[in-house]
Amino acid sequence: MNERFTKGIETIKQYVTKEEAARMIEADALADIAPDLRKMIIEFAYGDVYSRPGLEAKSRALVVITAVVTQGAAPQTKTHIIRGLHAGLTQTEIVEALLQLVPYIGFPRVQNALTIAQQVFKEEA
Repeated sequence: MNERFTKGIETIKQYVTKEEAARMIEADALADIAPDLRKMIIEFAYGDVYSRPGLEAKSRALVVITAVVTQGAAPQTKTHIIRGLHAGLTQTEIVEALLQLVPYIGFPRVQNALTIAQQVFKEEA
């Protein structure tokens, strides 16, 4: 492991449980076709971007949730809502952020995201 990877893993721990962080390192469903993708996510996204100063983990998580929702990325929406809760966001903060997106991305995407959030809230309760 290099310094960026180590920094990425330490940053990830602000957003996931220790078990999930270990799973992210060990269990890579795409390793057979894209073995470098997991390394890129850990080193670049978490080691370089998420670890930057200027935003607390909660704020960063909210930005990412809204970004993946605007892309219509359902699996990543679920992942990042869970990470947002682990970073300290409340269910109300997540719901209100999603509702704030209605004028910009429309009702269908927001409704889909709220359905995902509802499922996550039940699972995480």
